[in-house]
Amino acid sequence: MKKQNAERPKSEDGSQYHLQTRAGDLAPRCLLVGSPERAEMIAATLFRNARRVGDHRGLKSYTGAYEGKPMSVVTTGMGSASTAIVLPETIRSGARALIRVGTCGALRREAVPGDAAICTGAVRLDGASENWAPIQYPAVADWRVVGALATAARELKLPHHLGIGVTTTCFNEGQARPDDSGYVPPRLQALHEELIRRGALFYSMEEATLFVWCSTHGGHMCGAVDAVVANRITGEFRVDGEESAARIACEALRRLDVG
Repeated sequence: MKKQNAERPKSEDGSQYHLQTRAGDLAPRCLLVGSPERAEMIAATLFRNARRVGDHRGLKSYTGAYEGKPMSVVTTGMGSASTAIVLPETIRSGARALIRVGTCGALRREAVPGDAAICTGAVRLDGASENWAPIQYPAVADWRVVGALATAARELKLPHHLGIGVTTTCFNEGQARPDDSGYVPPRLQALHEELIRRGALFYSMEEATLFVWCSTHGGHMCGAVDAVVANRITGEFRVDGEESAARIACEALRRLDVG
């Protein structure tokens, strides 16, 4: 058995330890999704000639082409810890521009299930990003990616909103959902109400992690567009809009000069 380096673990065959992809397996233009099922959907419905290049621990990766541009989709898993593991392996495998395609819970009445939420920056309640920069360091999307996402959404005539996301480590109490006894810690309820008053657009669990990592690890272009599946003001919940969000992201990546 070949001796491995514990500082940068790899599989015995030399592939990335978690994704099991190799240099060149991923296209420079790359989508990131939390769900392997969403990765499969994008590869099957939006890519041409898609092939699976990684499938380990539920982290499925596919590479194909969108409108003639080589493009990949990688599963990050849910939350900041899993995303933080996947990001460096994605870059080592060939990705250069990253757009998250996820789901979110809207904090504005007008953002209804099925709409797209384009993230301009994120509140850093994710935990992982504090390993890379002090909390005062901003979590912002690349302006070129935000512009490309907004242009794509307009030209596709898909309903969308731009604004600040809130990245949490916890889907339930961390986003002011009560536990099974009906309790939300008062400090979290107060923060939830303040975020709404200050105009935050949505809750999710990955944006701040993506933005800070890309800024501090080489300045990679990054952005995010989420399908709204819940509205925390009205209480409505409906899983809708994932393909629309993915189409916006693919169009945005196609337009970007990745190099």
